[in-house]
Formats: sequence, structure tokens, C-alpha cells
Amino acid sequence: MLASDDSPISLLESNDQVGELCSFLDSIESIALDTEFIRTNTFYGRLGLIQLCDDQDCYLIDPLNISDWDPLANLLKGTDIRTVCHSSSEDLNLLQTTINLIPTTIFDSQVAAAFLGIGFSLSYQALVKLVLGKHIEKDVTRSDWLARPLTERQLQYAADDVCYLLTLETCLREKLKQANKMEWFEDECANILINAQGVENPSNWETCYSSISNSWKLKEEELECLQQLCFWREVQARERNKPKNWVAKDSDLLNLALVFAGSSRVTMEALAEETRIDKGLLRKDGQEILDLLKSSRYKLVPISRDLLNYPLGPSARKKLKQCQVDVTEIAEKLSIAPELLARKRALQKLIRDYEHTGQLIWSGELAGWRRGVLEDRFISLF
Repeated sequence: MLASDDSPISLLESNDQVGELCSFLDSIESIALDTEFIRTNTFYGRLGLIQLCDDQDCYLIDPLNISDWDPLANLLKGTDIRTVCHSSSEDLNLLQTTINLIPTTIFDSQVAAAFLGIGFSLSYQALVKLVLGKHIEKDVTRSDWLARPLTERQLQYAADDVCYLLTLETCLREKLKQANKMEWFEDECANILINAQGVENPSNWETCYSSISNSWKLKEEELECLQQLCFWREVQARERNKPKNWVAKDSDLLNLALVFAGSSRVTMEALAEETRIDKGLLRKDGQEILDLLKSSRYKLVPISRDLLNYPLGPSARKKLKQCQVDVTEIAEKLSIAPELLARKRALQKLIRDYEHTGQLIWSGELAGWRRGVLEDRFISLF
């Protein structure tokens, strides 16, 4: 069986086969990687296939019978090998949560395309067509990757998802070097890896309250209740392996915080009379939520109102609009995607921080290479 670029396809279904492959690939410089998975009614994706490709062959690893992932972990964590992927965030999260693996170095072709002004969030198929002039079918994208045996069409599709990645890397890397954007790109890929490692870090769940719509309206005690509830939901989603909104919707957490704050005498009977809170949630988890909020079970970081997404005032909205104009203008001059340079939410935070401190605070995604690009223009604006 051959991939679309005529690369031979091998299916690996045992620990020994994976170990032998990783030993064989130990001295290569770059390895293409993709995954196939299903995530319809679970919090964690269910891994169906791992695809690898060197400059000659495609290797499809069937994870259902693999118990020893150390050889693959040692290969991809090696400092001398670069993992080439496209739109890597979900793949990285999947590898971390299923086999406890995050590569040391990545080359994300979707990010490279954004730096080159080719397009923002381009699909792999679109980028292959645009850069290499090759067509890839998408007919089995949503097939059942956990069913066995996998069909020949599924295997070929999976191989096609990696067979052009190393050629893309070569083309895009050269273009990045010619445009003097390699340092920016590598900085961005490093940040992707840092963010991927942080998704399962409980300390990052402590500020999830800030992403709840209208949380900025809450008083301090209400926010503390919301913080406990949001952290509880993160824990429960992982323990139950269910999507977060299946555990509890944002609106229910917000309303629960409003009910509980300032009252130590809330009862299950009183909760049952609440029309703003889902009855199914109360039946299943009402008593646990009651106990959680009465005891403040989780010892979390203090609330920071600076994190809240409150509406900007007229002056700040005017400043935001000018920032967006400047970002678009600078991005066009640099031939990069404006969305890559600075997203609206990041600009809003920059403006809020300035209102609180009187200084431009280059934190989060606006730190690093973006600061060097934007700072001179923004200093004159602020």
C-alpha cells in the first residue's frame, strides 16, 4: 500500500515493532507526526492512530495493542530531532494525556504559513495544495478510528496526512529564513509546547473563573465561589472523562455563585426552588456542590479582578480600535497574518493592564517576538 506521494505504508501493531522503528529512526533530523482520534462525548480524546513519516516511508502505529511507549517518547523527546506537524495543539494534548508524551521541538506548518502571510489557520489539505500543488482527499476524516480492522482507505488517508509534511517543512523553512522570520517562528513553536504542557497543570485551572461570561459583574465573595466551582468542574471533567459543559454549564456555575455568596444557610431544599440552575445538575451534584462551597475545599490563589473580561469604556474602546488598525497595518507590512500578530482578547488585556498600572505590560501571548514588533508603535499610541 502506498501514500499519495508513493511512500510505502507500514502498519505497526506491537511493542516490538514500535521499538524497532524508533531505533531505526534514532538518527534522523525531522519526523512528521499526526494523530487520528475521536472526541465526541469525552473530555479526553480517544487515540485511534499515530502516524509518523521520515523522508521515505509512512509508519502507522495502532495504539490499541501498544503498552510500552518509552521508545517513542525517547525518540520525540530527543534534542536532536524535530517533530513536524500541522495545527499541533490537539495532537500535543492527545499525546500528553494518552501516552504522557510531548515532543521537545516542533515545526508547525500551519503556524509557518501564518508567519509567511499565506493564510491563518489553513488546513493541511489547503496548504499542501497551495504550496506543493498536490490534492489530498478528505473523505474519511470523520470515520471511526477506533473500529478494527481499519480499512485500506482509512490507512491511506492517515498516511496522506503526514506524507507531505517534511516536504512542506523544507519549503516553509527556506521561506521563513529568506523573510528573516525564523526566530519569531521558533519562539512561537516553543510557546505552543509550553501551553500544551500547561493544560493538565491544576495551577492553571485556578483562574478559569476569568473566562466565564459576565464574571466581571460579580463581587469578591461571589468570584471566590465561582473560582471554587470552576476548579471543581475541571477536576470532575477529567475524572469522569466528560466534556466540561456536560458536567456543568457556565451559566449554572455563575448562578450557583450568586446563590451561595454571602449565605451560609443555603440548603438542598432552597436550591431545588432555584429556577436559574439546571435541575439535573442539582440532582446529581447538588450535595457535593453544597459541601464544596461551605468548606471552600480547594486552596486556590487569591482572586485577581485584572483577569476579568469586563467591557472597555469609551476611551479604551477607541484605543482598542486604533490598536487593531495598527496591528493590521504592521502585519501587512511584515506579510504575516494579523490574527497571528495580536488577537483582540490580548489587546483588550493590554489596555486593561494599562488602565490599572499606567504601563504597557507585555505578558502572555504579547510577550516575546510580538513585543519587539509592536512596542514602538504602541508606546506612541498609549
